[in-house]
Amino acid sequence: MRSYRLFQAQLFPVLPYLIFQAKQVRKNNPLPPAKSNHLILGTNTKRILILGESTAAGVGASEPENTLAGNIYRMFDQNYQVINLGKNGLRVKELIPTFQEDLSGLIGDFEGIFLFIGANDCFRLTNPKDFRNKLEYLIKQLQQDLSPKWIYLADIPPVQLFPSFPTSLQFYLEKQRGFLTGEMQKLATSNPLLIYEKIQMSLDKEFFCSDGIHPSNLGYKAIAEFAIDGIKRWSAKMKKDIF
Repeated sequence: MRSYRLFQAQLFPVLPYLIFQAKQVRKNNPLPPAKSNHLILGTNTKRILILGESTAAGVGASEPENTLAGNIYRMFDQNYQVINLGKNGLRVKELIPTFQEDLSGLIGDFEGIFLFIGANDCFRLTNPKDFRNKLEYLIKQLQQDLSPKWIYLADIPPVQLFPSFPTSLQFYLEKQRGFLTGEMQKLATSNPLLIYEKIQMSLDKEFFCSDGIHPSNLGYKAIAEFAIDGIKRWSAKMKKDIF
C-alpha cells in the first residue's frame, strides 16, 4: 500500500481546504428526497435484493417507479419480486449494521443481489485495505445468509465527473476512487459469483438530477440498463438461465 501512503501524504496538506469545499457543495446543492429507502415490488416467489447507499435509496428520482428498483423490476419483466434497502450516506462498513433487522427478516434463498456501495467510501477517504476487508465480509455474509446465485457488484460511480464538484475535489476523488475500484476488481476475480464491470456510460447533464451529484430519472434508467446488460453477459458466459 505504499502508493496509497504517498497519496495520503499529498492529500493531508490540502485536506482542510477540501473539507471546506465539500461543505460548500453540500450547502449549495440541497439533497433531494429518497424515493426507495424501503421498497418491495411484486409478489413473485423468486426474489432479488437491492442493497446500498443513495443510489439504492433513489435519491434524485421523481418517484419509486423511476428508481433503480423500479427500473430493474421492469427490466426483469416483473418475473422477480424486488426487495430494495437503501440509505443515503452509507459506507460499506455500515450496510449490515444499518439493515441488520431487515436482513435477518429475509427468510429463504434469493436469486440474486445488487450491491451499490462505495461512493461514500470515496468521499470519506476509506483506506482501501479496510474497504476490501469490509466488502469481503459483507459479501460472505450475504452468500451465507441468502444463498444468491449471483451478486452484481456495481462499480463506484465516477465521482470525479460530478458537475457540482470543483476541480480540486475531482482530482483527489478520482485517485481515491481508483484505489477502491482496484480492490473491487480483485474481489471479483477471486469470487465466481461476483459480477463486476467498469462503468461505461455517458454522464452528460441529463444524467444528473438538480443537485448535480445524484442520478435523474434518465440516470437511474441508464444505470439499470448497464447492470442488466452486465448480468446478461455474465449469464451467457456462465450458461446460467436468469432471464
